[in-house]
Amino acid sequence: MRLKETVKLNKSICDRARAVVRKAGYSSLEEFIEHAMERDLGRLEQAESKENLIERLKGLGYLE
Repeated sequence: MRLKETVKLNKSICDRARAVVRKAGYSSLEEFIEHAMERDLGRLEQAESKENLIERLKGLGYLE
């Protein structure tokens, strides 16, 4: 069983998200929000990894 958290969102954001849920064919608002968060978290984590890699390469003298 997955643990769940409750998050409060601005009503206008929820209304906009509900419209996307219908158009994009998601089964629920929760499914859409989880998908959007997974996508953005992955992108941000990848950017963080890229920054760490650049710093390591600078430390090794490969980059200035």
